[in-house]
Amino acid sequence: MNRSYLRGRMFEMAMTLGKRRWLRTGAAFVLASSLAVPGAGVYASARTAGEGARFDGQPGQWSGVPNASTELSQTLQIMKAVQQGGKLKLLVRGPGLDRKGIWYVDADGDEKTGLPAPYWSNGGGIELKISMGKMWRAVGGKWEYAGTVETKTAGDTMEAEVDLASIGAGTSSVLRVAFALEGDRYLPSPGQRMLAVPPGAEDAFGPEVRATIDGDAGEWSGIEPAARSADGLASLYAAMEGNSLVLLIAGKLAEFNDIYLDTDRSADTGYADVGWPGFGGDWLIENGGLYKSTGAGWNWAPVEAEGIEYKQGGSGDQGIVEYRVPLAAIGIANPKPIAVGFTSNGVTVPSAEAKPPLAAPPLPKPAAGEDGPASGRWGAEIVVDGDASDWASVDTAAAGTGETLKLSAAHDSDKLYLLVEGDSVDTRNEFYLDTDGQASTGYKGTDWSGFGADAKIAYNKLYLYEPKTAKWKEAGPVRAEIGSNRALFYMYKDQLGWTENAKPSVGYVGQGAYRLPAAGGSALALAGPVPEEGAGDSYVPRERFGVLDNPLMGWAGWATATEELPQPHKLVYANIAWRDLEPRKGEFDWAGIERKYQFAKWKAEGTRINLRFVLDDPGEDPDMDIPQWLYDELVKAEGEDGAGKWYDTPDSVVGKGFAPNYSSPTLIAEHGRALAELGKRYDNDPAIAYVQIGSLGHWGEFHNWPEEVSGAFPSLAVSDLYVEHYLKAFPHKLIGMRKPFPIAAANRLGLFNDVFGSKGATDEWLNWIEEGWNGIGPYAGDGEDPAAVQDASRMPNFWKFNFSGGEFYNGNPLLSLSDETIVETLREIRASHTAWLGPSSPAPFKLGADIDEAQQANIDLVRNTMGYRFVLEAVTHAKKASLGTNLVVGLRWNNKGVAPFYEAWPLALALIDSQGRLAADSVRTVDNTDIRRWLPGRTGVLADYKLPQGLATGEYTLAVAILDPATGKPGVHLGIEGERSDGWTELDRIQIAK
Repeated sequence: MNRSYLRGRMFEMAMTLGKRRWLRTGAAFVLASSLAVPGAGVYASARTAGEGARFDGQPGQWSGVPNASTELSQTLQIMKAVQQGGKLKLLVRGPGLDRKGIWYVDADGDEKTGLPAPYWSNGGGIELKISMGKMWRAVGGKWEYAGTVETKTAGDTMEAEVDLASIGAGTSSVLRVAFALEGDRYLPSPGQRMLAVPPGAEDAFGPEVRATIDGDAGEWSGIEPAARSADGLASLYAAMEGNSLVLLIAGKLAEFNDIYLDTDRSADTGYADVGWPGFGGDWLIENGGLYKSTGAGWNWAPVEAEGIEYKQGGSGDQGIVEYRVPLAAIGIANPKPIAVGFTSNGVTVPSAEAKPPLAAPPLPKPAAGEDGPASGRWGAEIVVDGDASDWASVDTAAAGTGETLKLSAAHDSDKLYLLVEGDSVDTRNEFYLDTDGQASTGYKGTDWSGFGADAKIAYNKLYLYEPKTAKWKEAGPVRAEIGSNRALFYMYKDQLGWTENAKPSVGYVGQGAYRLPAAGGSALALAGPVPEEGAGDSYVPRERFGVLDNPLMGWAGWATATEELPQPHKLVYANIAWRDLEPRKGEFDWAGIERKYQFAKWKAEGTRINLRFVLDDPGEDPDMDIPQWLYDELVKAEGEDGAGKWYDTPDSVVGKGFAPNYSSPTLIAEHGRALAELGKRYDNDPAIAYVQIGSLGHWGEFHNWPEEVSGAFPSLAVSDLYVEHYLKAFPHKLIGMRKPFPIAAANRLGLFNDVFGSKGATDEWLNWIEEGWNGIGPYAGDGEDPAAVQDASRMPNFWKFNFSGGEFYNGNPLLSLSDETIVETLREIRASHTAWLGPSSPAPFKLGADIDEAQQANIDLVRNTMGYRFVLEAVTHAKKASLGTNLVVGLRWNNKGVAPFYEAWPLALALIDSQGRLAADSVRTVDNTDIRRWLPGRTGVLADYKLPQGLATGEYTLAVAILDPATGKPGVHLGIEGERSDGWTELDRIQIAK
């Protein structure tokens, strides 16, 4: 083939593949996208209109799509609630109150009792509902009539009241309430928390105290503390004095004492990772300084405020800290309950599982001549009369947010795209499709007039309606890309039984509540197909949408699991303790380790192992994870106190165990020897996927928190020695660690986030990646600038070269996979470019036994978002070629995941003969591409495929695969149809001549 023809053909293919540009690198040509695309999934593959690309429903392409429906989905204005005079009194204002409205009441604060109200994130246990002057009580899993309730409606105002005693609530109970109007208007908005209603004036939480801020607790004598630590060694007192909050901490205190204030009584704002249920710290008071929360995680801004009084006194176990904080300094104009808690180097008051106390104001007397009880917190008594003027001073309220949802729909030559945008979007999405434009056919039970639904999408799957059985039949998955405020779905039109002459329409139901277009109207009619540039002579593979069970990514189950792991997985986690590996010095029990972690089983199944070697794995029993012989050597070398520290952390925050003295030369030397043996055994073993540095800190998470209990974590100079042992032992493996350190940045190590799903903790971890670990300063060496060390630990692009992994926090993945939390989980997946999660993962959850269909849909959605997902979008080559010549093949790939593939597996092409057999000597690897560099978004590849000389002439099918070097066979499932039983994926036909 002459060069002029080759260059002309390459130019022609460049135009066909979407008007790309060519970059010359050395002697090879590389096809590159003309638009750099960050991110992935719903944010990936963005194109400009000038590219003339096929419509693929990405941001920016929707601007010219005429098919849209917008509805104001939240019209209720405000709901207020108050406990007063032994009654719960309720108010709601807004239009449409002549329709059926329902108040929901959680009377005991327990989400495990009663019936669910799934519209709200904490609506798990509703005991009562009140509607149209009647009340129903949850009994035995159903609603039972429980009598009448005084209700009054006048214009846009509705009021109700109910005796606390009649609903089983004490006068000191915090109630939770919410309101729904005919199933599609809500206060608070869906997904938010129900409104907490504190006890009334008769049951103030905090005593009235005249405190002198002098470090002397004398004036607090006779007053019970609001909360104590679990061990009883520290107490917290909180009360109101006029327009100030007064606080006393007494007991065994440390140098730093952090007091947190939740002034809006919402866990959704402020710092939530102290551990108290339902608590979000809006303000921090530390050693006389005042700080305001500026976002999730440990993000505080100092605040200059006048009038704050602070005094510390006492000593030892009799420490005293006193504060007076003007309410104006913390942004409160009128006295109202404030949740208060504090921590002091491991001491937590109240304990982590308890709710912080509410410091309540002394109850103001009403002005002379004013109506209402003498102790009425809210001034005049509230009367249920349809007049809202007496509610003016009540600030326990939920306001309507004016949320707007937008539904857009479009179709091109082969796919239908559906897009929902708005603040209330999550994974609870249902679409109903009338594909034949005939109201007389299809499902009639929708809320739109003249509409017969032939298909629907629910749980990210397509269902077709069968008129004969009047049932929905599952027809396969659709592609779902869901992010904050945006959900995109697409599928092939032929999946729907689409007819070209039909006038299709669509309706949307979100969270079982929002309807677009509005109920009672017509569904959204689709216009003709959107303009798109044809594929020319390129072959366009058909995308597939289901879960791809691919290597080196996804869920990582426990390697010790004895029962089947029902969720698709190609990773397991082996947590190897040194005591098990080397029970006697110099004798490594490889057989025992590999039997315990089932190496043979996983190898046979093609599942790879994520390995962590640990020295300190806390638990319920005080035991060691280093061998006894090593402990004896440490005692001999360092003395019993210098060998390490036995610990039992307060409130079982960490647990019990033994933290060795990492600075001991004996330990360092023995660790290097053990790592060398691990490397000899596993560095070249393809069964080991990744190696996590687990030798330092509790669980290998690079901390000894709390250090006063567990012993000091070593300096960087020491911890670097341990990391270097890994670098030397595993030169052929991808290695990662818990936190970004300078040595990790310098060696392009991976990172793992073991508190994945916790918004505050994950945002803090993400901040470390961008800005460097902000806690690294105390571990810097003498003479080192802490700021410079932190800066050297920045690793903003680490995921491009090494894995980003982790596991779900709290040991319960379902906390992060619910309908209320899934959008946050997806955000964290994208922000951290997560490739795998485990061993705390949903790998062991079985549909129908452990999880339901909705939970499975969320699990699959996360699984389809993380890691890599290679979709081949277009293939271009000559349709005829001669034996022994080079066939130039252009391939346009789109990685629709969030991470690259982290091993150098080769891309290969082959030919399939007319009998369906892999043609002899036809497998060719593509040498000028490295799939590790296929970042999220599009990548062009130009393959120079040498046709075998000995082929028989005739028609062949071109096939593609990514080969596993360990087997030489296809090892990655591609995101397109056509995969054969041998793993090769068939593309289009080619005629081979002499």
